[in-house]
Amino acid sequence: MAAGRPNILLVMTDSSRRDTLSCYGAAHAVSPCLDRLAAEGARFEQAHTSAPVCTPARASLLTGTHTPVHGCVENGIARRPDLVTLPKLLGRAGYHTIMVGKTHFGGPAAFDDESVLGGEKGAEVEDDYARHLAAHGFGRASAHPNPIPPDLFCDAFLVDRTIEGISRHRTERLAQPFFAFCSLPSPHSPLDPPGEWAALFDGVDLPRLNYTPGEEDRRPAHLEQLVGRRGVEAEQQDGSLDLDAVDRQRRLYYGSAAYCDAQVGRLIGWLDANELRDDTLVVFTTDHGQQYYDHGFNDKHTFYDESWRIPLIMRLPGVIPAGSVRDWAMTTDLTATFAAVAGVDAPMLQGFNLLGPPARTCAASVLHRSLALATDEWKLEYYPEHATGRLFDRRTDPHEQHDIWAERVEVRRQLLEALLAWRADLTDVQYLQEHTHHGGPVAQRVAAQTARRTGLDAELRLSRRVRA
Repeated sequence: MAAGRPNILLVMTDSSRRDTLSCYGAAHAVSPCLDRLAAEGARFEQAHTSAPVCTPARASLLTGTHTPVHGCVENGIARRPDLVTLPKLLGRAGYHTIMVGKTHFGGPAAFDDESVLGGEKGAEVEDDYARHLAAHGFGRASAHPNPIPPDLFCDAFLVDRTIEGISRHRTERLAQPFFAFCSLPSPHSPLDPPGEWAALFDGVDLPRLNYTPGEEDRRPAHLEQLVGRRGVEAEQQDGSLDLDAVDRQRRLYYGSAAYCDAQVGRLIGWLDANELRDDTLVVFTTDHGQQYYDHGFNDKHTFYDESWRIPLIMRLPGVIPAGSVRDWAMTTDLTATFAAVAGVDAPMLQGFNLLGPPARTCAASVLHRSLALATDEWKLEYYPEHATGRLFDRRTDPHEQHDIWAERVEVRRQLLEALLAWRADLTDVQYLQEHTHHGGPVAQRVAAQTARRTGLDAELRLSRRVRA
C-alpha cells in the first residue's frame, strides 16, 4: 500500500436504478459481478444521490458540496469554478488522478491523466472512442439494434482505457497511490446494449410498473414542468402510455445494465489478478436512477425512489467487513471518504467519511426550485414557489402512491422545519475561510467563528433534528 494509503477505484454508471442489481433484491436483475463485489464488501441500503440528475450530481461528487453551494442546481447550469475539486485535493496528498469516460462536471476538473468522452455515447463527435471505432470500421452513432461488438463498444472501451491508465501509472509511479475514476455512460439512453445483451431479457418476467392511472394529475407543477409534461413543451399531453413500447425499452435498459455489470466485473477482475485487491478501495455507484415509466413517465428530475435512491457498494479488504449492509449515504459522502482515505484535511466538504462509524441518518437534496428530505420513516418534498409539497410514509407506502401532506400536519411541520433549517444552514465554508479577514473586535469574533466552521455542520445538525 503506497505510503500507507490505499489506491482508490471509483466506478460510476449513468442512470442505474437499484433494481438493476440482484443484491438489492431484484429477482430479474443480471448482476453477478456487482453482487460478488457486495458480498466482498458493504452495500448501502439508503444511498441517495445528492441530486437526481446528471450534472448536479457529478458536480457534487467533484466538489463535495450540495447544489446550492456549487451552483449547478440543474442540467445546463455551470458549477462555480472557484471551488476546490476532488482531483486537486487528492493531488495535494500525492495521489495520481486518472479520469476515464463521461465527465459532465459542469466545468473543468483537472485530473492528471484524462481520456474522456466528447459527449454522450451515441454522439457523432471526434474523440478517442470515435477513432477506436473507426479503426474497426464502425461509426460512433449508436442505437438499437447495435452493430458494434460487445468487446469494442463504449463501456468495454472505457474499461480498457482505465486498465491502461492504471497499468501505466504502476510502471511509472509505483510508490504513488492512484485515484482512478471509470465513468461509464450506460445504461443511459440510447438503449443500445450490444450483441447478446440486447436479447438478454426477452421473455423475462419484469416487475409490474409502479403506476396508478391518473396519478400524473396529482403531481406538483414544478415536477411536471421539469419532466416536460406541463406547459407548451409537454411531451404527452394526454398522459397515455404505449405499454408495448415501454416494455421494449425496459428490457433493453436492463440488458444494458447487465452489460455494464460484465464490464465492471472485468475491471475488478483485472485489479484482483494484478495484486491490487488488498490495497485498493473499490467503490461502485451511479449518478442517479431513472423512472422508466414508474409513476407514468420516463425521466429523472424527481425525488421518487426510482430516481433519487441509488446503488452504492464499497470494498476494502481488512477494513470493510465482507457482506456487511449499511444504511445511509450520499454522493458528497464519497468525496469526504476519499479525502479521509488520502489523509487530506478538507473542512469545506459536506459529507461523512463512510469508513468511519455510521453518522448519517437521512438524506436531503436541492434540485432547481425544490427540496426533499428522506428519513427511515418519511419522505418530504417541498416546492417553495407554491408553498406546498408532498409527504409519503416510507414504511407503509414504499411505492409512494399516497400523498399524506394534508393528513399528517404535525409530521409535515417537523420535517419541513428540519429541511428548511438545513437549507438555510448550507454555507460555502471554503469562501468564508479564504475571505475572512481580522479587523476590529467584531471582525475578530467573526473570524474565530468562521475558522471553526466546517461543511459538515449542516449535515450534523440535520441528523440531530431528525433523531429528535
